[in-house]
Amino acid sequence: MLAPLRTVRTLTLALTTLAFVAAQADVNTPEEDKPGFIGRVLSFGKKKEEAPPPPPAPLVEEKPKPTSPGPKPKVTTIKPKSGSSSKSSATSAKKTNPAPAKKSTPAPAVVKKTEVPATKPADTEKAMAGKDSDGDGEFGHAKDDDKPEEVKPTAPVRPDVATKLPSNAGWQIVKINGRDYITGESMHQFYRFSSYKVEGKHVWFRSNNLILKGTIGSQELLINNIKFILSYPVQESSGRALFSRIDLCKLIDPVLRPTYITDGEPFDTVVVDAGHGGHDAGARGIYGYEKDFALKMAEVLKRELTRRGFKVVMTRSTDTFITLSGRVAVANSTPNSIFLSLHFNSGPNSVASGIETFALTPQGSSASLERGGGYNASGLTGNSHDSANIALATAVHAMVISKFKFVDRGIKRAQWSVLTGCKRPGILFEGGFVTNGNECRLIASDTYRQSVTSAIADAVVNYRTALRGAMTRTR
Repeated sequence: MLAPLRTVRTLTLALTTLAFVAAQADVNTPEEDKPGFIGRVLSFGKKKEEAPPPPPAPLVEEKPKPTSPGPKPKVTTIKPKSGSSSKSSATSAKKTNPAPAKKSTPAPAVVKKTEVPATKPADTEKAMAGKDSDGDGEFGHAKDDDKPEEVKPTAPVRPDVATKLPSNAGWQIVKINGRDYITGESMHQFYRFSSYKVEGKHVWFRSNNLILKGTIGSQELLINNIKFILSYPVQESSGRALFSRIDLCKLIDPVLRPTYITDGEPFDTVVVDAGHGGHDAGARGIYGYEKDFALKMAEVLKRELTRRGFKVVMTRSTDTFITLSGRVAVANSTPNSIFLSLHFNSGPNSVASGIETFALTPQGSSASLERGGGYNASGLTGNSHDSANIALATAVHAMVISKFKFVDRGIKRAQWSVLTGCKRPGILFEGGFVTNGNECRLIASDTYRQSVTSAIADAVVNYRTALRGAMTRTR
C-alpha cells in the first residue's frame, strides 16, 4: 500500500535526492504523486555549474517489514567448472578494489524448492581500524603514536541483516559459488519498471523518470547518473543479468524505496565531525590543510542545520586532536541523532579529483577501495543501520553532485573506524581533493563552503522526510 497522498507529494517536492518509484507503484501514476529519492533537480544527472570563486592566497607556512511472507523464492544453483572455486573468504584491506568474480561456464542449472537459509553471524565481531594500505593511521595522515584505536561492536547483528528480501514477491534466486544473486527479471517485475533490457554487457531498467544502468562484470551502478559502487559485480547467466542479494537488500531497495526503511530512527540532532585536528593536520593542499578546511566547513554546516531546525553537536569546535574512538563516543552518547564526518581527499598527484561518500560495508561483503577495505564477515555495530546509512549517503551525495561540476567518484563502502562502531546512522563525506589545484581553490573559498553545506543540510531534511514516511507506513 502506497503512502498517503499528502506524504507522497511532500516527498516528491522535498526529496531532490534519489529514487522515484515505490514498490508496486502504478506506472500510470502521475509524476507528481510518486514517492522516492532522486528529485527533478537532478534531471537524469544534469548538473548545475557553480561560478568559481576568486582564488585565496596560497599556503606559505611550512608547518603543518515484511507484513506477511510472500511466495518462496525460486532458487537456481549454477555449478562452476571443476577446478574453479569461490573467493568469498575473508580478505585483508588491499591497495586495489576487490577483483570481480571470475566467469565460468555454467553447468545445467539445478532448481531447488527450499528457501535459501539466512546467513548466520560469527560468534565474535571485530571492527577494522581506520588505516590505509600503508598503515599510517587515520586516512593515512596520523603519526605512528596516534594510530586509530580499535573499535569493538557493542550490539549483535541480526542473522537476517544481509539476506532478507522485500516480501510478497516471487524472487528468482541464482546461486553462483555459494553466493545468492537475484535475476534482473525479478527486479523488473517487483519495482514495476516500464522496460528492462540486457544488451551485450549493458543492463538497463527504465521507468518514466528513473533509469538504472549496470554493466556485467562491473561493480558500478548508475541510478539517474548518480554513481554507486556495488559490493559485488553484476553477473550474467544464460542471457540474464544477476545482481547480488546483498546489493539488492542493502543498496538498491533502500535507495528506490526509502519510505520502506525499517532501521532508521527519528532524530532531531546532527553530530558533525570535522576530521583530523591538532597535530594531525590531515592532507596538505595548495591553499591549506585538511584539518582547517574540515573545521571551517563543519562550522558553516552547523549554522545551516540550525537554520533548518536541527540541534547540532560538534566533535570538535577548535583545532584539537580527537581520537577516532572519542568521535564515535560523542555520536553514541548523543540521543536521537545522525553522524556526519567531514573530510577532504588527497592523491599522489594533482590529477585525482571528485567527490565521494562512504557508508559502512554491509555484513557479508567487502569494502570498495584500498582504504578502509577488507571483508566484513561477522557484522559490526554500525550494520544495525545499513539501510539508513545508504539512504543518508545517497541523500547527501546526490544533492551535492547535482550542484557542482565535480567528478562523481561514487557512493562507496568502507570500514572506517568512525563508522564501524557508530550506533547511529552515519556517513563519511569526502568533499574534494586538496591535492588538485582547481578543487583546493574551491575548497578554500567561502562560496564553496556555503554552497556545499547548504546542499548537505537540505539533504538531511530530505532524509528525515523519507524516514517519516517509513514510520507512518509501519504504524
